[in-house]
Amino acid sequence: MGAIFGTALSLILTVGGAVVAAEGGPGAAQYYLAGHVLLGVGIGLLIATMLRCGVRVLLARAASREPKASMKASIGEYASVTVLPVRTASVVPLRGRHAA
Repeated sequence: MGAIFGTALSLILTVGGAVVAAEGGPGAAQYYLAGHVLLGVGIGLLIATMLRCGVRVLLARAASREPKASMKASIGEYASVTVLPVRTASVVPLRGRHAA
């Protein structure tokens, strides 16, 4: 959820910065600066989100490979399993409207 929110926020800031930077008219210098700041923040957040997603993918791949190697090593070993007896459900006589 954080990656989705970060990507949406960075895209909004990038588009907003590009719009403000492309806007012309009186006092364009302050808007030009504000647009570039928003554009930089948006692109920075987008890069950070992409790096975080990439690291998650790499960690997920490393974690998925590890159990397979340990499973192959322990195939010859047997584990003892204890099964507990199953208790039967107690029967309660139904009275009143529940008996119908």
